[in-house]
Amino acid sequence: MIGEDERYHAGWFERFDGSFNFEDTRALPRALQAWVHLSIDAPDHFIILNLADLAKAGQTAILVADKESGEFRHAAVTRMFTRNQVKLSERYSHFRDVATGSMVRTDVDHDRWHFSVHAEDVHLVGTARRVGGPPFTQVTRFQRMRGSLQRYGNVAIEHAVLSIGGRVIPIPAGTLGTFDHTVGHQRGLQNWNWVASVGRARCEQTGETSVLGVQVAKDRPLARPVVQSHKQVVWVDDQLHKIPSAEFAYTYTAAADKETGPWQIRSTPGGADQGRWLDLTFEPRFHRRERKSVVLVDADFNQYYGTLRGRIGVAGQTWVLDDFFAVCEESLLEL
Repeated sequence: MIGEDERYHAGWFERFDGSFNFEDTRALPRALQAWVHLSIDAPDHFIILNLADLAKAGQTAILVADKESGEFRHAAVTRMFTRNQVKLSERYSHFRDVATGSMVRTDVDHDRWHFSVHAEDVHLVGTARRVGGPPFTQVTRFQRMRGSLQRYGNVAIEHAVLSIGGRVIPIPAGTLGTFDHTVGHQRGLQNWNWVASVGRARCEQTGETSVLGVQVAKDRPLARPVVQSHKQVVWVDDQLHKIPSAEFAYTYTAAADKETGPWQIRSTPGGADQGRWLDLTFEPRFHRRERKSVVLVDADFNQYYGTLRGRIGVAGQTWVLDDFFAVCEESLLEL
């Protein structure tokens, strides 16, 4: 992953089969971070689980959003510095939190997922398989010899059970979700927009339906430095399509609280390749904000939950999204 020039090999790749030779860079060891993030679009709930080793802190978290009421249950265990008990395997495919007994495990191609995650009185246990096409694999280069390997994709639940206190909620087999698996030396100041969603879309030309996943991530102005990394990708009909351009646009309805109106997620008009494009609208239904300011950590996480609709063009066909449930983020993290 890191070349003889001590820098990350940046670019899009079909798969990652290299070595995690982090010792070959002069990037500060304390900048090395890794996380795995899964979102699960269950019939009545949207569930996000996260295990992360952020060097200065380790976190295990589960968020459950009730789609009807907008009620959130967010359970998290965060331990700073030497109290961090998140452990990672040599190839960063197995995350364990010794303190909570939590784990997420996958394989080199992200074909299979096993998870058993526990935070406070919220528990999620199950397995999933990758669907919809190969993972999006990208290495991004930052300043000061830093960089990261990021892999996005989609999953279908094989079996899973969510429990909150004494309430047990089975997750139906076939329930769809997304994943983000990232490892590398991160920037000290991160600022981003992101959308992730997966569902069944309809082809305008043929009427057929297919699993369609979409993930887009873009740096916001406060990132240091801002990097045009082109992390915009669509999966449809078991194929991965890299979209040449995508932008987020929205306005605040209450800026102090980071409440927003609808979001537009669109390809740049007049782009070089209009055969692959996005024209999507995200309608937020509810918003969760989490702000943290502790020793050497400052964060403002804003997650918006709602419906994604619109059209996506790939391979000469237009696919229609009718009210996919989605998560969008506007977040700032300084470590």
